[in-house]
Amino acid sequence: MKRSNHLVDIIFCILVLPGMMFLFPVGEWAQWHSTYVLAYAGWLYGVYFLCREVLGRLLLNSFRGLWTVAGALFLVGAVTFLMSWSRVDFPRDADTVSGRMELHQRAMWVLLVADVFVGLSIGYYTARLKAQSVSHEASAALDNARSSLYKRSFDAVADEEILLKSDYKTVHVPLSAIQYIESRNNYSCVHLDHQEDVVSQITLKKVIDLLPEGKFVRIHRSYIVPVWRIESKSGTAVQLMGVKDSLPIGRAFKDSLKEPEETENEPEKS
Repeated sequence: MKRSNHLVDIIFCILVLPGMMFLFPVGEWAQWHSTYVLAYAGWLYGVYFLCREVLGRLLLNSFRGLWTVAGALFLVGAVTFLMSWSRVDFPRDADTVSGRMELHQRAMWVLLVADVFVGLSIGYYTARLKAQSVSHEASAALDNARSSLYKRSFDAVADEEILLKSDYKTVHVPLSAIQYIESRNNYSCVHLDHQEDVVSQITLKKVIDLLPEGKFVRIHRSYIVPVWRIESKSGTAVQLMGVKDSLPIGRAFKDSLKEPEETENEPEKS
């Protein structure tokens, strides 16, 4: 991306902008007022990089950013106005009409508008692409971290299973496929990945005794979840990987979800 940005800058600054300037009689003006012409050329390059590096990025921001861009462009226009109406004597043609904007003044405004438009456009789209790239990289890094964590935890129970009676038969339930276990009165419903739910006439209290210690945690009187599936948690709910809806956390089970450091740092109750 950086190479393409530099290439665009080089093309505009070395080819496009000078080419636009020479559409007007810059060569003739330079003979009479070389300092003036060079000063305005420097001004155009400065405005371009201001729009390219600062103002274009601000267009991505909120309403306040748009006001900042508008204020900066107003100041740019004001400075250009003062420069264009400063006394610059050029050889006059017989057709020159007093009070009419002279050719060099029109040229200055045309060049400025083109300069600002190109600078803002390139700056805006460059900032937008960069923001999308950063967002994509952050999302990919987070997904990789989650996948790595999930794989390690998944591998830890990959070969383990529990046996539950369902519909008068014994069902082998692989631990790695369990999304969460839900209580339904005196029954427990085991929600699985890409498989039908297994409903067994057993309480959650008995189910938790069948599960390996440290791999599953009870978060509510109605829910048991695999520890490795916990994607995020708040004070009232947890979000599990592969599960659309979040699950509530019961008050009596909040301590079971605390990290070891949190438990150690809690003040002792007298």
